[in-house]
Amino acid sequence: MPAHVASPSEDRLPSTTCYFTCRIPRRPPHTMSQWKGYRMTTVTTAQVRRRNRDRVLEEIYRHDGVSKRDLARTLDMSLPTITQNLGDLESEGFVIRRGFSHSTGGRKPQIYSFNERVRLAVGVHMTARGVVVCAVDLRGNCVKRASGRLPYAHRDAYYHRVCQFVNQFIDSLVKALPPSDVSPILGVAFCMQGIISKDGRRVVFGKVLGNEGLTVETFGREISRPCVLVHDSAASAMEEIWRRPDIGDALCLYLEDYLGGAVIIDGRLHQGAGMRNGTVEHMTLVPDGRRCYCGKLGCLDAYCSARSLVEGRDETLKEFFNQVRDDEYTHRRIFHQYLDHLALAVKNMRTVLNCDVVIGGHVGQYLTMDDLADLKLRMQALESFDDMDFRVRKSVCQHDQAAIGAALTFVRDYVDEICGHENR
Repeated sequence: MPAHVASPSEDRLPSTTCYFTCRIPRRPPHTMSQWKGYRMTTVTTAQVRRRNRDRVLEEIYRHDGVSKRDLARTLDMSLPTITQNLGDLESEGFVIRRGFSHSTGGRKPQIYSFNERVRLAVGVHMTARGVVVCAVDLRGNCVKRASGRLPYAHRDAYYHRVCQFVNQFIDSLVKALPPSDVSPILGVAFCMQGIISKDGRRVVFGKVLGNEGLTVETFGREISRPCVLVHDSAASAMEEIWRRPDIGDALCLYLEDYLGGAVIIDGRLHQGAGMRNGTVEHMTLVPDGRRCYCGKLGCLDAYCSARSLVEGRDETLKEFFNQVRDDEYTHRRIFHQYLDHLALAVKNMRTVLNCDVVIGGHVGQYLTMDDLADLKLRMQALESFDDMDFRVRKSVCQHDQAAIGAALTFVRDYVDEICGHENR
């Protein structure tokens, strides 16, 4: 029986049919040893159908609002194949009908869109002062938010209250959704300051909140959804990547009350074997300088965190920047010193990783484009090379960025799964 070459668009063959595919080199090898690695693989009809389904769903996800003919033309599939896949995806809840497109004659084509709320993920940001909970749909949009004043305490009673708050949030969220046989909640991601183990199950360094040793089981005992722990800076960087798919390589600095950082390489978060890439807050900026919360002297956090701008003064960060914009001498001087320290720190970082810089966090929300241009000039004045071409960009600086970014850990993996990316 002759072998068949798999046709990616054909799925109306008997289920017992198998196809053979082979990776053929541009220049065929001349010896048996050179042919090593070019072996036949079988592809079943079920796999072809699954691949077609994934391609249809991915196209609808990427280009929301398409007709059957749009899909058939773009994917080079027959209309019956498109119709069958759309029917399956509608029954599973992934695709919904949203009106009709304009027609130059005849029946108006039905428009099919991705149902971004078929599944949701929950992100929880725990800080020293309170808790923020966000529900995020499959397009990364925050669809529901809640917050509460709950000072952090590394005690069972605190974690019990957080779990109660999250469970109440999820219950109200699910009640507002259409009934489903499948749980619409993918999982709950808890983000906080502290280094998290690679498997996302344990805090291995937690000086700020005093939560070293905290495990995900603390939450999993009371929350009946998959749970994971995420470093808050890593969560913010995930949101950065999601909103800016073209980001490429970047050093991210989140100027919060306690400074944090992240490294993005080739559009992906790069945390390293010990999950410590980007922990620039403990880079020595001033030898024998101010004491850091880690116990060492001269760390970057002591000079460039948000709290360093208002330390020793009874004012908020907003009030501080109002004084800066009013050109008040003392506040301008403090801000210029802050920019000098920040420029030196970023210059040192870029010596190791030559890429763009993203500035975010609480301070980042108050920085103007003129401030960023000023920061870049200070950095360039410190550079050893004259031809340094790079951008200093403002972070997406979205409210609740860490909570939303944490939820995206579940969203990203699920979208990859339903669109077939995990099998490529």
